[in-house]
Amino acid sequence: MRGGACATCDNRAVCPAGRWQQAFGPPRRSFEPKGASTLLAFLGQISGALAERPQARCLRREVEDAIEPMLASGEVGIDRVARDLGMSRQTLYRRLKAEGVTFEEILEAKRRSLAIRYLGLNRISVKAAAYKVGFSDPAAFSRAFKRWTGVSPSQFRTA
Repeated sequence: MRGGACATCDNRAVCPAGRWQQAFGPPRRSFEPKGASTLLAFLGQISGALAERPQARCLRREVEDAIEPMLASGEVGIDRVARDLGMSRQTLYRRLKAEGVTFEEILEAKRRSLAIRYLGLNRISVKAAAYKVGFSDPAAFSRAFKRWTGVSPSQFRTA
């Protein structure tokens, strides 16, 4: 029965719900125990604090930090990074996929950002920058840099 329907019902004198309303008045729309509003306010504050709390460090950041020292040695691979992070290759792959990124994308982004930083310093040669970001061939580095930025490393330096 809809709320308030008993007030207009012709059978309210014989209906149990109608008799209840005649004796005690219309039912309250919501039941709120003593202190419920205080509890709800407290829970709202907790949920707000949890939402504002910095999220746990994302896996992408951990992978980037693990990759950086490996770049100069040229021994960067998903197997080694997963081992350094204490997980299997499949687990790392699956968790990165859940974050919407692949290992190769992280590796390329890290190489790009480091290459731009190194070449922006003007103290490191293009060849040295290529080796520092994990390229064994400076020509391959130059092609990759041009793909990333649209200009060659030497043009980037002069700009």
